[in-house]
Amino acid sequence: MTHPSSSTLNALQAHFAQQLENPTVPAMPDSEGSSAVTPPIQGSSAGVGQMISDTAPATRPSMEPGRGRRPLPTIAPRRIDMQPGGRVLLPRPDCPSPQHYVPQNVVPGPASEPAAMCHSYGPPNTTGTQGPEFPSTYIPMNPPVPHLPVGAPHTGWIPPQPQVPTGNEAIPPVNVANQVTATEDEVDPMDTATDALLERQNDLNKDNPLPRLPPTRGFLKKYFQDEKKQQRPRGGGTRKRGPRKAAEPTGDIKYRLNMASQALVNGRIDEALEFVQEAIRINGETYRAWILLASLRQEKGDREGHFYARYTAATLQPKIIEEWLQCAELAVELRDEIPEKADDFSSFALHCYSNAIKIDPNHTAARHGRAALRFEIGHLRSAVKDYAFLVEHYVFDVYAQRSFAEACVLLAEGGKSQHADGPENAIESYRRCIVHFREKGFDSRYPFDWQDVKIFVELLAYVDRFEDAIRELRSLSRWLLTRSDETFWDELSDDREWDIENTRRLEEEAYRDGKYPASSYGKGLPLDLRTKLAIFRLKLGQEDEAMRHFKFIDPDDPNASELLSEYPHLVSEAASALYEAGRLPMALRFYEPLREPDLLEAESLVRAGRCYLDAGDKRQAEECFMAAIDQDESNSEARVDARYELAKMYEAARAEREAYILVNEAIRLQEASEQAREQARKDEENQGEDIDEDREADNDLALLATALGSSTAKDTAVKQKQAKRPLKPKVDKPKPKAKAKEPKERKPKAQPDIATRRRKLFARTEELQLEEKIRADALAEAWKVVRDSRASTDDDAVGPSIAFMSAARNLVDDFRSYRDFYTWDKYLAHLGIHQAREKLEARKGNRNLLAMADRLSHNLNPEDAGAEKQVKQAPVSYRGVTFDEWLDLFLEYALGLAQTGKFQDAYKVCESARDATIFSKSKEDMFLIHVAWAACALRGRDEEMCVASARWLMREYQYDTDPFRFFAALSRLCPSPASWYASGPVQKYMLRQIKLMDRAITAGGTVDSGDDEEAPTGRVYPGKDLDITLLMLYGHILFISNSFTYALNYFMRAYSLDPTNSMVILSVGHCYVHYALKRQAENRQYLLTQGFLFLHQYYDIKVASPNAAQRQEAHYNLARSYHAIGIPHLAAEYYRRALQDVPDDSESGIMGREDLTQEAAYNLQQIYWAGGDMNGVKAIADKYLVL
Repeated sequence: MTHPSSSTLNALQAHFAQQLENPTVPAMPDSEGSSAVTPPIQGSSAGVGQMISDTAPATRPSMEPGRGRRPLPTIAPRRIDMQPGGRVLLPRPDCPSPQHYVPQNVVPGPASEPAAMCHSYGPPNTTGTQGPEFPSTYIPMNPPVPHLPVGAPHTGWIPPQPQVPTGNEAIPPVNVANQVTATEDEVDPMDTATDALLERQNDLNKDNPLPRLPPTRGFLKKYFQDEKKQQRPRGGGTRKRGPRKAAEPTGDIKYRLNMASQALVNGRIDEALEFVQEAIRINGETYRAWILLASLRQEKGDREGHFYARYTAATLQPKIIEEWLQCAELAVELRDEIPEKADDFSSFALHCYSNAIKIDPNHTAARHGRAALRFEIGHLRSAVKDYAFLVEHYVFDVYAQRSFAEACVLLAEGGKSQHADGPENAIESYRRCIVHFREKGFDSRYPFDWQDVKIFVELLAYVDRFEDAIRELRSLSRWLLTRSDETFWDELSDDREWDIENTRRLEEEAYRDGKYPASSYGKGLPLDLRTKLAIFRLKLGQEDEAMRHFKFIDPDDPNASELLSEYPHLVSEAASALYEAGRLPMALRFYEPLREPDLLEAESLVRAGRCYLDAGDKRQAEECFMAAIDQDESNSEARVDARYELAKMYEAARAEREAYILVNEAIRLQEASEQAREQARKDEENQGEDIDEDREADNDLALLATALGSSTAKDTAVKQKQAKRPLKPKVDKPKPKAKAKEPKERKPKAQPDIATRRRKLFARTEELQLEEKIRADALAEAWKVVRDSRASTDDDAVGPSIAFMSAARNLVDDFRSYRDFYTWDKYLAHLGIHQAREKLEARKGNRNLLAMADRLSHNLNPEDAGAEKQVKQAPVSYRGVTFDEWLDLFLEYALGLAQTGKFQDAYKVCESARDATIFSKSKEDMFLIHVAWAACALRGRDEEMCVASARWLMREYQYDTDPFRFFAALSRLCPSPASWYASGPVQKYMLRQIKLMDRAITAGGTVDSGDDEEAPTGRVYPGKDLDITLLMLYGHILFISNSFTYALNYFMRAYSLDPTNSMVILSVGHCYVHYALKRQAENRQYLLTQGFLFLHQYYDIKVASPNAAQRQEAHYNLARSYHAIGIPHLAAEYYRRALQDVPDDSESGIMGREDLTQEAAYNLQQIYWAGGDMNGVKAIADKYLVL
């Protein structure tokens, strides 16, 4: 690579040549009064035409404004030899011989930078520029001489040579004061001409210095104090680590950044962005450029681009902790603003927090932020590590204590033994925190309040230390109420201390009435802690004390409405505690008020249903269980229990079908939950959450690449979508929550659809009639919406309206929920229940569920006589609507789902229509269903489903020609590789049909053996002639499989039946030609002759057609055939004919456009290009291929 100084030296050489051509001759300087100065030149020792001074570089004159040129040292001139033609020979660089010069009384200067070149020694450098420092008494041995321009009088003048000392002769000191300095007016012309170049070169060399020569040896090394290059110590020495220092921005980058700043001040954001992006393109390590880009993105409102720029700037200054914290905060905010990129921004935030912690491991804000983020995304073990660090070093940090306790409990609930001691660790950590505040008092920055008391006692209750929980609850409550000196209450076994009345407290001798206000006793205890105290007493069997506390949240109290609106979670906790204690009637008193406003979760609903069963109210129990089933929550265990309890009720009521469906649904839910847990366990083991920090470090480059790719983009379009995301972590100090462990805010329960709503078995008769009337009215309204949507369909509409799809879904679901329309097996299959699979997986589920399912499956008799009789009655309508209209609705709904991209749902709708007993008995209905099914598959480009639909038609209409054409058309329209068209099952089926046809003609009829996948049909082939379509279809299947010899057999059979069919002739010709191109072809010339004979027959037939599209097709096919065998001149001729005979293709047919102009033009262009006719290539492209 050429060094930047090479251009400067070339410029100086050009300057010499220009001076030689200039006739102006300056006056010869006096050898005694002045001396000409050769400007300093540095360059590589290699290279022709480079001028190198014999002395060290002279001091550069100052070019700064306000300062004069520094004086140049006096150098004795030397004669220049002139060559013929006026060419000046530059002095060759040579190093003086050391033995010719023995310095005396020379004191070397201080060590400095080593010499750039071995011959670049000279006068002392007094200004600190490059080069070694010498004493003032040094006299150069071979001083340079001025260069005379062309035309100067040559007088033979020889400059005086300096006296070289010999022996021990001392060198006389040089009087610096008597030296004559060169002013600006006396500077050599070369120096004046190259000032700007050398000034620019010196600026560039600051960051890109010239390569150094090898160090000098012997005397020169000793005299010039040439220091050795620092060698890396072997065997163990320390090495400086960390990022290298960023390069100083060059002038062009500073110019662009200044222009960008000025444009930003003037409001020209887009112009400023262009300047900044150009500066980043020149040098992407400019910190100021990225900071300015971040400001510009923020001005434009592009928060994502602002973050990426700030992140990249932080990577350039990795030791600034504030930059990483700000980037982390931005990433956390963007998670909620751009939900589709939440995972990416979470990775960015974790990386930023980790980098901040690397800089300062004790930074609490970074620790809090990373721990909270890890906790949110589910990395509990890593979060526990961060929180453990915080609670260990900052025991007073109650925010870390709270999160640490919650994370430890969640890990312990995972069931792994290594996390079983987590709650105990959280308890000990909280104890140290409490001791700290008791000894040193409260801290307003870290308020220890009732929430912490509740968390602490809940931790004790989690490990079944209820007595300790009661003792700590009472002691801490007194401490917060400023009664910590009344420790005598701990000696009592009851809770009289927290009674509202003063009766029992007065019985204690140590109690002093009036010492503390009454508000610090009974009323001072928060209601949630009183509820906890009651639950703990109930766990210990102390029901009397527990009931005293439960009176404060009694739902039968006159003020219960206020209690239920503000503290419903306390009522639910009390009900659950009573249920677990076996007090079901009292638990039901607490559950009932929470049912009306829908404040019970699925687990509480199941418990309430069991309470109703215990009370003998099956109707209310059924409603509770159904409500638990309908709740769309992640608590699958409660939904499994609800189905199991309801199935037991239905089995007892002899409703085996409903019970069997419910128990199978419960088994499926349980299996899905178990599979999800197993998959989560495997993912956790594979990811290795413990190496989170190492994984984050490995992703540094990937994150930086993402930031660079996003921050330099001109426009960052962000789609704002609403999505549910958890709360962002706090970067500074997490703020305390209003309530600890309150129930999660749950959306109002979505009412199930009318069609899918389960029918109640134990409801009252009037309730059932009312529910059925509501269902009928809703479905009638849905039919009205469907008919109105059909009548008001817009011609420009892309698909069905949303109202139509919603109403059609309710109607179709209602039809599918009517069990008499389906056989028992089909009905179970639509519900996702497969009896054979259940038997294989019987060992994996709950024993009670599996036992019930096995028992019900043996007791069921789904194909009873009553049901069969009901099906044979052949009803003509359902809910007042004919079945023909129902079928139309099914097919329209399926096509609408396919248009919206829900292809699997469309297949399920078609399958439901096919399996319905009402439609399966009609051949015409089944034909319409499969045609619509094929249309949905064609819309989804699902060739497998298209072939399956066509196979059904070929099987049902076995001896007709149209099903074969339908199969070929579907395979042609489906834009996918011909994999299913020529698959093995299709080939076998087609060959079997051909054999059946041949036997029927030769033997007088043959019984069909059926399909491989179906039972034998027993039908007889009725035809007396061969089916040309079947022969051609099987021949094309073989042709696609490259079995040309076998395909020719069937093509020739079809040709013998219809020798004038252009399609048959074209297929035979192409088969011959493609067979000739194979390596196994024995007589290629014969095959080609045969093939083109048939192709020309096809061509003559098509050319005679009055249709221009058919004529163009003939030209193109023949040209393509000649092109394939490598005869371009004939191919080009037919391509030209195709370009001349152009059809009117303004209206494309169902099979696509018929105009082949572009295809022919492109192929002809390739022929021109291969022949080197570039003018023809350009002409074809301009005329035919420009859109």
